[in-house]
Amino acid sequence: MTQFTPISRGYFHLLKRNLLKMKYIKYFTEINKSDLPLVGGKGLNLGLLTQERFLVPNGFCITTEAYWKSEGGPHPRPLSNCGERGKSEDSLNACSVPFLKTVEIQQELKDEIIDAYKAIGAGRVAVRSSATAEDLPDASFAGQQDTFLNVQGATQLLDAVKRCWASLWSERAIAYRRNQNIDDSKIAMSVVVQKMIDSEVSGVMFTVNPQETEGGRKCPPTGGIRGGLKAEGGMVIESSFGLGEAIVSGKVSPDHFVVDRNSLDIIEKIVSRKQFMITQDGEVETPESKQTQSSLNDEQIKNLAQWGIEIERFYSAPQDIEWAFAEGNFYILQARPITKFGSRKSEVGIEKLRQEEIATLRAKSDPAGTVWSSFNLSEVLPAPLPMTWGIIKKFMSGRGGFGLTYRDLGFIPSKDVDEHGVLDLICGRVYFNLSREAKLYFNEFPLEHNFNALKKDPQKAIYPKATVNIKRSTAKFWAKFLYYVYKMSVSESKIKRIRKDFDRVLTGQIFPKFREYIKEQRQIDLTKLSDQQVLDKLNEWIHETLTVFSRDALKASIFAGLSYANLETAIVKCFGEEHSERAKTLIVGLEGDLTVDMNLKMWEVAQGRLSLENFLDEYGHRAVGEFELAQPRWREDDSFVQKMIKIFQTSEEIPPAPPLVKGGTSPAERFNTQKTARQKAEQELDNLREEARGQGKEARQVGRSTAVMRQQITRELEFTQRYMPFRETAKFYIMLGYELIRKSLLELDRRFNLNGDIFYLTPEELPLLTEGQSWDNIISQRKHRREQWLKIDLPEVIFSDALEEIGKRNWECGMRNAELGISNLIPQSAIRIPNSGVFQTLQGLSVSAGVAEGIASVVLNPANAPISKTNYVLVCPSTDPAWTPLFLNACALVMERGGMLSHGAVVAREYGIPAVVNIPNATKLIKDGQKIQVDGNRGIVTFLET
Repeated sequence: MTQFTPISRGYFHLLKRNLLKMKYIKYFTEINKSDLPLVGGKGLNLGLLTQERFLVPNGFCITTEAYWKSEGGPHPRPLSNCGERGKSEDSLNACSVPFLKTVEIQQELKDEIIDAYKAIGAGRVAVRSSATAEDLPDASFAGQQDTFLNVQGATQLLDAVKRCWASLWSERAIAYRRNQNIDDSKIAMSVVVQKMIDSEVSGVMFTVNPQETEGGRKCPPTGGIRGGLKAEGGMVIESSFGLGEAIVSGKVSPDHFVVDRNSLDIIEKIVSRKQFMITQDGEVETPESKQTQSSLNDEQIKNLAQWGIEIERFYSAPQDIEWAFAEGNFYILQARPITKFGSRKSEVGIEKLRQEEIATLRAKSDPAGTVWSSFNLSEVLPAPLPMTWGIIKKFMSGRGGFGLTYRDLGFIPSKDVDEHGVLDLICGRVYFNLSREAKLYFNEFPLEHNFNALKKDPQKAIYPKATVNIKRSTAKFWAKFLYYVYKMSVSESKIKRIRKDFDRVLTGQIFPKFREYIKEQRQIDLTKLSDQQVLDKLNEWIHETLTVFSRDALKASIFAGLSYANLETAIVKCFGEEHSERAKTLIVGLEGDLTVDMNLKMWEVAQGRLSLENFLDEYGHRAVGEFELAQPRWREDDSFVQKMIKIFQTSEEIPPAPPLVKGGTSPAERFNTQKTARQKAEQELDNLREEARGQGKEARQVGRSTAVMRQQITRELEFTQRYMPFRETAKFYIMLGYELIRKSLLELDRRFNLNGDIFYLTPEELPLLTEGQSWDNIISQRKHRREQWLKIDLPEVIFSDALEEIGKRNWECGMRNAELGISNLIPQSAIRIPNSGVFQTLQGLSVSAGVAEGIASVVLNPANAPISKTNYVLVCPSTDPAWTPLFLNACALVMERGGMLSHGAVVAREYGIPAVVNIPNATKLIKDGQKIQVDGNRGIVTFLET
């Protein structure tokens, strides 16, 4: 049996000689429980394991005292202020970048670090951050600070130490502390320096099984099991050849073993194809003979599991352990508590919320089945706070601006839509209720979204089309059948009449009038108004923006979508299915899109042609995630704009764009290129129409049969090109009013000392602010509830007969369960590599033509996007105008949600880059750094590296 051999006595003797003279260094052998504030959780665990004689690679900690006392070192107060403003550059907060350039490690500390480095044998070491919060002894901060491997020599070591210190103020570390409510002033950084083991095999071990669900159904492994820990059971070991970084980073699908905790019997074994391995010299291809070979034999698996139980017993808590195997021995590299098992109370609370949500949805379900889909507004407002949700829910009801738009066009929304709207909030996230959406048009009319068809192919629910089902018609419908025929005729006539010149009405009357209204209202000094007057202004601004103005502004979006759909249909009918993609090339390079104009102006700021002040005068009311009222507008905080300007300035150094991404680096050049492409496409369409007239009797008959279609193409093309820019332009104007709404809420927040938490109240509660009651408990409860809600995994599409799927990690389970017929949103046409969970292709919706290859850059928030990357494939959930500058350096776009009229699709076409959308969980299925091909002609994403 392989044993954990004791640390050599020579090592202890060597350390003892150095202990007396060390002021800022603590070797693993001298660390005790009281040293947590000095060495952090990671350092403490390694020290305790070493003294228990588990085989831990030699090492030492540079204490937090060194962090505080280093000349020019970071100070929590100014740096945390920078963090709150969201400034970041690559993985480091912008505030820490100057620190990296200017800090000088004091000579005394340098000498100690180098002496300690020599004492453990010098050579290659791993340098890891070990953060500590003095009042949170259980905080592990796993994955929140940086780690540097294969560091060799004094110069590299000292540089890595500085970078570890700086990583305390990275964007992800700050976000983690905000989410955990950890005070920046109580945080400090130790640095762990540990000998690198040239491991033959390495991996992770969980002393309780994180994959067995409470219902007993097991989700097969996918190579990334660090999240979603729910239940107890056997021990889980994952392993691969070489260094463990390959597993942690997700670059390889590891072997997976489950071991019974009592008998140590191996109850599950899955051996993956391990094409790559990471060694101390970098990433290499695994020898062919070893790729499908188990990285551990049965005896090794049982031995490792036994030591896992010993470590768990030592800590009296389930452990997440990183280990390595070399020269016949297992080494412990890290051990930390599995934090999601740390609070059974929290786990029970989340399960209770999950069951409450399921019960609520059952009550809302249509007897014939209800589908909830995260499309449309949920693309730009995925998880609204209570204030924003209260305002938006009314706006999207039958009596709000959204519903009134449909009424103006002759439709008759049902009473259900009037009262409840078309949106539901599920676990804090916005979903369209497709049963109610179908009732938006004509009350009692038997329109529906076919439940069985959507269940068979959930992707169709992302942008669904309602159909008539006579079987669901009621006696009331047949009694009013002629009335509905008449109303449908009236609606069709209204749409034709209003569409004829409504774009001119918008630009000539409605937009100027609303802009003038906003200009006047901005002059109002809210601080001079009474509480009731501020409330009155808030209600007025909500009404004027989201009812009066929006009911007109949204008509243009409806006309754009209707005209484009008609254009596509007419082209296919007239020229054949092979020309189905032609419509996309006819809607690029269009004048009047204010989002495109905004991007051009931002580029002018980067070139020094326009001042930032002038830019913010026109566009300062926009924001990242701007439909959330809690988000600061650029006029309040311009840090994001500053970063985007840097991206534009960096783009001047981009190498020549690939052939499929033409037009240079200037947005103006890109726009002009697309305008020329559109004009060429229009000429090609004219040529096709002339050819369709043909020569000779048979051809003339064909020509006559398609004459009506040709006329419809001409008409619908004109309307499409006229109305397409208005979808983004309408948002520009709505956000002008949104800024006023936010302004009044901030004034109330200031008066009643809510410290920014007014957005956790609802609109109906605002009049109660004057009564003097404390809102602290209510706000605290809502924050906690929201935090728990957002821990519940949700699929993109929810079916009323499968509500128990809520809370399951669909994107993980789906990869291995596809053959079992379990509903999931992995695209049905996706092709997997045989006998693995790795995909070769993903099928989505094509929204911008072309083909491009590049390295995937997975971005969840544009504020965190890297500045220096070029010619990458932007992979993201969805986009709004704040994302636009990121398209400049991209060669292609992949989105989880969206359609032809989504912001990302519009900008991709304007920039001439291929785009594929509607690939659920793309940000999880595609790994950052993978090489992929985006085929915007066929809507396919191909993995060139697995």
